[in-house]
Amino acid sequence: MATANNETASSAVCARCHQANVSITVRNEHLCQNCFAKYVVTKVTKRLESNKLRASFNEAPKLFLLPLSLGSSSVALLHILHRQLEHQENRTGRRSFRLHLLFVNQSAAAQQPAFTQVWRSLKEHFPSHSYSIVELEDVFNYDTDCILDLSPLYAESASDSHSSNRDHLENFLSGLPSATSRADMIGIVRTQLVDAFAKKTCCDSILYGDSTTRLAERTLSETAKGRGGAVPWLTGDGQSPHGIKIVYPMRDLLRKEITAYTAVTTPPLTPFLLENTIGKKPSASSKNITIEDLMGQYFESVEQNYPSIVANVVRTSGRLVAPSLGSQDDAVCHICRLPLTVGAEGLRWSGEQEGSASTTCSNGSRDMPKLCFGCARSTLKQ
Repeated sequence: MATANNETASSAVCARCHQANVSITVRNEHLCQNCFAKYVVTKVTKRLESNKLRASFNEAPKLFLLPLSLGSSSVALLHILHRQLEHQENRTGRRSFRLHLLFVNQSAAAQQPAFTQVWRSLKEHFPSHSYSIVELEDVFNYDTDCILDLSPLYAESASDSHSSNRDHLENFLSGLPSATSRADMIGIVRTQLVDAFAKKTCCDSILYGDSTTRLAERTLSETAKGRGGAVPWLTGDGQSPHGIKIVYPMRDLLRKEITAYTAVTTPPLTPFLLENTIGKKPSASSKNITIEDLMGQYFESVEQNYPSIVANVVRTSGRLVAPSLGSQDDAVCHICRLPLTVGAEGLRWSGEQEGSASTTCSNGSRDMPKLCFGCARSTLKQ
């Protein structure tokens, strides 16, 4: 846990350099600002090296896609990678990788703060990288077999061939039964859009800025939603079922540590952070609260005094081994495209186990897509 401690700073020196005054306490270790910054950068660098992401001297620089939410974690990751590239170029005259920064505008699906000015400032401060903005509904343009091609499920949303991508997305989301279901499907659409964009732009890997805290939240929320069997693919480094390498370089850092890092850099990174109004957690009595909101509230409190619990959740999920993927297309969920649970053949849209009597969709079709338990729960109309 990273906390400022003025009383400690006035009476002690840094536990690492033994020179500067203490300004931050990180997991019971008292550090000055410089040593704290080195602590954060070292965590990220070791994670990158363990995944062997750097190109050798004789290879062309690799291209990495860095999706930005404009929150503290993704912007801090951009800052660290940018500084690393500058150091490489000054030392060797070349860069071992290139960055393509991507922002997904989700205004079609949820309320979102204005991001144009922050995005412009980011481009001016980090001008040596490529930048792209895509709309959430652009998933149709990148992936013709995306999850929203659900004509057997929602005949009314597919009946109008002249409707726009945005209308199609809004119709699909509006038909979902709960706030948790909508948040779940928005996350799946966003992930598939990022994957499709990475493939189209020939990126070698996707680097996500998720912190230890965020990965712990995802582990428990996905388990609660019925996707516990997919946790290795949703939280771990490695090849994804969608055919591209996923890496979480910030996975060894708590959210509070990353937030503190954005304030101690020179210049501070706070001007490049988007005020995330939709990230404010609603009260427990709100009818719109989601499982993600509840997990966020829980780990926000746990992280304050028991950071080891947060880290243990991620370490435990990291020990789970993703089973090998089969070659048959029907071995994956029709919606999230994650492999179905080993030993189970999945669920049909009706929520019945595969092999049971088939049911008819709203448009009269009996061609029912196969779903994992989590997607069946999110999309099944009660």
